[in-house]
Amino acid sequence: MIAALSLSSLLLGTGLSFAATRSPARSEICEIWSGRLLIAGLGLLGAGLPLFR
Repeated sequence: MIAALSLSSLLLGTGLSFAATRSPARSEICEIWSGRLLIAGLGLLGAGLPLFR
């Protein structure tokens, strides 16, 4: 479950960072949320690593 949440967060963050380059009006908001989602996805991935021993 943690792996699925991490993967979806990383993919959504990547998609938002790509969308930030396409619409200059919403660029700042997309960059903020893409960064937050990428950090959350990496945090979830790191939290889930001990589970895969």
